[in-house]
Amino acid sequence: MLQIQHIMKYKITFFVFSFFTIYLSTAQVGIGTTDPQKDLHVAGTESTIRIDGLNSVNNSENFGGTSKYNVLVDNNGDLTLGKLSGEISSASSMSSPVVVQTTANSGLNAGELYKKNFTLTERALVIITFYISMDFKSYDGASNIDDGRAKVAHNYFYLGDGNTANTSKAYGMTSSVYSNWNCDTATGFIYNSRSTTLSLEPGTYSVHLNGAVYGGDLTPDAAFRVTFGDTDRLDIQAIYL
Repeated sequence: MLQIQHIMKYKITFFVFSFFTIYLSTAQVGIGTTDPQKDLHVAGTESTIRIDGLNSVNNSENFGGTSKYNVLVDNNGDLTLGKLSGEISSASSMSSPVVVQTTANSGLNAGELYKKNFTLTERALVIITFYISMDFKSYDGASNIDDGRAKVAHNYFYLGDGNTANTSKAYGMTSSVYSNWNCDTATGFIYNSRSTTLSLEPGTYSVHLNGAVYGGDLTPDAAFRVTFGDTDRLDIQAIYL
């Protein structure tokens, strides 16, 4: 009889332990509430959660001070701090100015002026801003324009993979028109500028800045050239999401 009681006591104890183990594994936990609505429910109008691994002592992406930082979740549900938004790149000049001529009869012609690579480690809004100077001259560059015809210069950029531009879509198109009549002393730069915002996923990208020229009349004597980039600037900034 004593042995039977011992066995029954063991079975009851095992059953109670198993019941509470199953209950705790499926129960919802409440902090500040006795009626949690989720697996973890932190109640209260001023409730907060602290994770030491995200503070300025333990995380290099947290620069401390009074600033706030974005907390991101990855595909596994892990929480991390987002990169600090700001400037990725700022270039004040091209390696050398680039000359783009119209075709011989003043038709449209284009060329790449400058390429700049950048890398995103997280999804971001990327702001690309360019300022390009332009100097209009005759086709051979020997004289100023004085024929009175309208000359058009475009700037725009393609987005690439770090090497090759995707020419199926141009961004930031902006244009200037130049005309001068019977005056050989009109000199100085004209400027094109534009800012474009793109939503991009993590990866390596390249900005391929282009210049294009087009004459007002399709005749050989209307052909001309533009020197792009004696003074210029390309700024790339990221707002991490």
